[in-house]
Parts: sequence; structure tokens; C-alpha cells
Amino acid sequence: MVEITYPSEDFPGPVALGMACPEGWQPFPEAGQILAVVKKVPEGQFRPNVIVSLRRMRLNTAMRQAVSELQQRTATLHDYTSVGEQERLICGWPGYRTEGSFIDPTAGTLAQAIRLAVVNRGAVEDLVQITGTCHATQVPDTWESIRAIQESLSITLDE
Repeated sequence: MVEITYPSEDFPGPVALGMACPEGWQPFPEAGQILAVVKKVPEGQFRPNVIVSLRRMRLNTAMRQAVSELQQRTATLHDYTSVGEQERLICGWPGYRTEGSFIDPTAGTLAQAIRLAVVNRGAVEDLVQITGTCHATQVPDTWESIRAIQESLSITLDE
């Protein structure tokens, strides 16, 4: 019997991720995700946030599946309006970005920016998703910070 291990060539460890936490924002480990930051706002206001998730996927399936899931999800959102989407490199890896707004029954109108990066790990792919969300009234003061945090994302292989 052969023993298999993690991490290994067949089962590589996850990529290392990092992102900026600008002044006025703070780490938010309570989100239960790989990385998360929230903007400091007065009590009772929607807390703008940027959250990073990581998912291991089968080789040559991550981008197609992730974009399809994203499109299915946005189709279920109340009054979703796409502001734009495009395939582009994210941290040097094949990626995709989309921005839009929707009405949340509790929070009201939210603006959301999502970027996906697919990192080839040999036998598998790691899908990195970085999602920024704020209330529509916060867009003038927050949207550029959300985009800057997303642009600051770093992806490092464990090699």
C-alpha cells in the first residue's frame, strides 16, 4: 500500500494570499473566510467589506464553473443590474471580473465587485474569489477603496 500525503505533488498545499488593509478598514476574521476586511463605519450602517475565499477545483473546470455559478447567482438577486464584466488577468493568472448592484431585502441596494483568479496547481486548480460589497449610498466614498483592495491581492505559490 502506498501512502499519499497533503501537501504533496498530487495534492498541493493552498496558495498563500494577501491584500491591503487601508486606513479606516480593519481585519475581519469573524467572516470565517481566508481573508476579510471591513470599513469602520458608525453603528447601524452597512459595513463595506472585501472578502477572499479559496476553493480547490478539478483541473480545467474552475473558470467555466465559477463564472456559470456566479451568473446563476446574480440571476436570482432582486433587481440585479450588471455594470460590467470582463475576462482579465488577476495577479498574473487567468481571471474574470464583474461589478453590479442588487436590492437586498434587509440592507437595501448594494453594490458588489467580484474578481476570480484561477491558479493552476498541476493536477488541480485553486479558485480565488475576492468580493467587495458596500451600500449604494457608500459608493462615492468607498468604491475606489474596494477596487484598490482588490487590486492589492497577492497570490503566492508554496513552491
